[in-house]
Amino acid sequence: MIKKQAQINTAERPPIIAVMGHIDHGKSTLLDYIRKSNVVEGEAGGITQHLSSYEVVHKVKSGPEKTITFLDTPGHAAFSAMRGRSAGVADIIILIVSAEDGVQAQTKEALKQIKEAKKPFVVAITKTDKPNANIERTKSSLIENEIYLEGMGGDISYVPISSKTGEGIDDLLDVLLLVAEVEELSGDASKPAEGTVIESHLDSKKGTQATLIITDGTLNKGEFIVVEDTFSPVRAIENSLGKQIASATFSTPIQITGFNKVPRTGARFLAYSNKKEAEATATAFSKTTASTKNTFEERKDMITVPIVIKSDVLGTLEAVEREVLNLSFEHAQIKIL
Repeated sequence: MIKKQAQINTAERPPIIAVMGHIDHGKSTLLDYIRKSNVVEGEAGGITQHLSSYEVVHKVKSGPEKTITFLDTPGHAAFSAMRGRSAGVADIIILIVSAEDGVQAQTKEALKQIKEAKKPFVVAITKTDKPNANIERTKSSLIENEIYLEGMGGDISYVPISSKTGEGIDDLLDVLLLVAEVEELSGDASKPAEGTVIESHLDSKKGTQATLIITDGTLNKGEFIVVEDTFSPVRAIENSLGKQIASATFSTPIQITGFNKVPRTGARFLAYSNKKEAEATATAFSKTTASTKNTFEERKDMITVPIVIKSDVLGTLEAVEREVLNLSFEHAQIKIL
């Protein structure tokens, strides 16, 4: 096996893990158990509505403690864009499959997005504590959908787990760190930070906020962030626990407040130490996209129904827009303002 040659200033980078799968198959419950907190009850209707990110520390068996960053994605069909964004950012994916239900619609969609992103993944067979759980039937369901597991003609790792009892979860984390080791993830903390916008919204009291994942480099207070034609001074850095920190490095989820407008989710960001350079970069991007216009064409033979959509975060807005535009009427067309 040929090892990748180490570069100057590079260090091992904590893996970024996306948790994907069908609605109600136990994604948030798994993260809930890992973080030893409770976010599930606060979600509307028991459905995860935002792509959230969390850091956890796991002690490997007979080894050191290591950090893992998790992304939680909604399983509902309307949130396909969020799941695709999550798969693109993550280093490794956990594909959640219920031991009660087996492979379902969003499981197949998640698998398609994993393959498109060309990311390694591990299967977690959840709800093994339930009376109707059938691990062997679930494994057969996976094989039928071309997910070839270890010991069954394939090389995809799988771990049966229960987020109620905690059974198998340490084993799952060990497997994730093993995959991360094979992937040889690394970053350079001496570089300016770069990464991806995970979520963004306008807070009526605090202003425009964005959740970011740093994929390389280090971000410090006093620097400036540019996202396409948007920029923000880094007056404060908030970590996943809501605490203020002076700097953040690769694989760290953070929240920044102060963008001049809501940045696009899924867009890349770069950090600059110089304000003029940051503003010039944002302005240059704005000029290159100034010719882009709304492609809506009003038809004279149909009634145009204007709709205003308001949401808490940009990712939810994307999901609602998608569902609204999928509506079809014989004598009317929808125009989102």
